[in-house]
Amino acid sequence: MNIKRALTIGLLLLFVSSTGCAYRHYLGLHGPSVRSNPEIHSGVQEDDQCLECHAPKTSTDAPPTSHPDFKGCLKCHNDAIKKR
Repeated sequence: MNIKRALTIGLLLLFVSSTGCAYRHYLGLHGPSVRSNPEIHSGVQEDDQCLECHAPKTSTDAPPTSHPDFKGCLKCHNDAIKKR
């Protein structure tokens, strides 16, 4: 029974770690919201615009993304800011 449980957990961890950050969106674990810096991100509506500043090779002042090939930047990074 323990072997089945370990195998199931291992496969689940493999799946979650191999799907990029899309699974985090569905779990509510979004990345930092672009809405926290509206003056810098005004008019940003496309992934290509995000990667102009956040691509690892061309990033200057902006923090580089750890997943530059992933599409859907604003799906994970354009959520409403939650007050704590």
